[in-house]
Amino acid sequence: MIRIAKKIVGLAGLARFALCVSVMLGALAVPTVARVATADTVSLWVMDNGIGSKNALHRLVKKFYRETGIPVKLTVLPWNEAFYRITGTFADSIAVAPDVIQLGSTWVPHFASLGYIRPIDYLMSEIDSARFLGEGLRSSHISGRPETYSVPWFIDVRGFFVNERIWQQLGFDDSDFESYSHVLGVLKTIANSDLTTAEGVKITPFALPGKDDWAGQQCMAPFVWSHGGDFVVPSGKGYRSALLDSNTLVGLALYAKIMGDAQMAPHSVYENSADNADGFVRSERVIHYGTSELIKQLDYPVEAGGLANSAIAKDGIKVLNLPSGPNGKFSFMGGSHLALGNKRKSSKSALAEHLLAYMLRADNIDAFSRQVGFLPADRSILHIWNRDLRYSKLVAELEHCRSFPNIPEWGEVEKILIDLSNNMGTLFANTKNKKKRSAALAKLVYDANTKINEVLAHSDSLNYAETLHWIQHIFLNEYKETYPKNATNIIGRNEMPTADEIKYKVVSSRFLLASLGAGFLVLGVIVVFVVRRRKKKSR
Repeated sequence: MIRIAKKIVGLAGLARFALCVSVMLGALAVPTVARVATADTVSLWVMDNGIGSKNALHRLVKKFYRETGIPVKLTVLPWNEAFYRITGTFADSIAVAPDVIQLGSTWVPHFASLGYIRPIDYLMSEIDSARFLGEGLRSSHISGRPETYSVPWFIDVRGFFVNERIWQQLGFDDSDFESYSHVLGVLKTIANSDLTTAEGVKITPFALPGKDDWAGQQCMAPFVWSHGGDFVVPSGKGYRSALLDSNTLVGLALYAKIMGDAQMAPHSVYENSADNADGFVRSERVIHYGTSELIKQLDYPVEAGGLANSAIAKDGIKVLNLPSGPNGKFSFMGGSHLALGNKRKSSKSALAEHLLAYMLRADNIDAFSRQVGFLPADRSILHIWNRDLRYSKLVAELEHCRSFPNIPEWGEVEKILIDLSNNMGTLFANTKNKKKRSAALAKLVYDANTKINEVLAHSDSLNYAETLHWIQHIFLNEYKETYPKNATNIIGRNEMPTADEIKYKVVSSRFLLASLGAGFLVLGVIVVFVVRRRKKKSR
């Protein structure tokens, strides 16, 4: 990891040169576009990508108009409405569909399978697809098909963030977070530290989204993947659910263990992802599994909706290395792509292609990403971002990131996984008995597995009772934790001995009892011997 990071930093100078060349080449291409300029307006649909995104987009389209003479009508959609708005617009024969459109990376196969976006393979040499990460480009295809339907625009990567002041105050080291057993030890150690904020609010270790959330599947992913599991896997000519695979169940069991623990993540059953982030921003939570734009928000004042005056801005954010499981370390990588709408009237196709190529130019990707804080999808820009210590660890960890399967059915599968995570939260809020919890959890996972297979048109013949027993057995298995070396100093009392310490105490106790027993036996023999000798002498 360190060697890779150094290599990336070493390439930064070359990357900066490449960026300049790319900018110059983009500028050289402008006259060609200008010659075909027309009064026709090109429509661009994007989502609200956070603070700074609207201003950045307005600047980009104004710059495009100055360079080409092509006007752009910009439409910004809220994320929670975008999918249905796009679907309804393309399905309506009368509605005016967009020429260029932003899509969530997992949406691309779905809209491509419906014919709402068109293949752009003929443009890939001009755009230079080699600039983009392979994992990002995977989402631009439908699994098993060669056509390219989109190009990555920015990357939405999750990482483990920590409150730097509290982390240092507790004396933790990066090695204390190197595996999931270490993660459990750290969370339990923080829970027992009795830390409070300046306002007297108890500081909690962590939180997972367990109520009315939309990102549970993203939070589940590192736990599942790091233990060798997955959500769906290839089967025959299609896919099947992998929720009941043993490795997946172990990862889900760990996820559930943390979510349902009243000390490690006490607010999970009441919060969604936004609430999780808010608790971290208020410095009421030590660790947060979040996305990179949180770092950029620290640059914006509160008047602009930013976090410059927040508690976490004063304490500082540190990015931790991803913890390892038996199958390695993984995190979720999503993001957004740009695609061309497959419109019935193609009179503006060439203009739309010019706008798409312009938006994906290296200088424009960099300009937009720097305003919103999502990592750029362009490799050359990433080399430059790697020089910023705030983002360098996230950039270095990209090699451990995975995206979700590029299948048209993934949207429906995702909804089932989101419901599973939210149902876990409801269960933990209402059920305290451990055996009842595990039995109910087993049923939740079994039902989710059945629903996913129905979506994927995969049939299986599982024995209901035996399968439930198998799932419950794994959920009841305890995941062993490893505590930090200075855990007893942090909590101020020796409440959490390590396994070796416990073993030593047991052995020591047994040795002491054995020694005392032998001592009393020897003493008894001596007493008997002395008494008998005295009796003989008295005779």
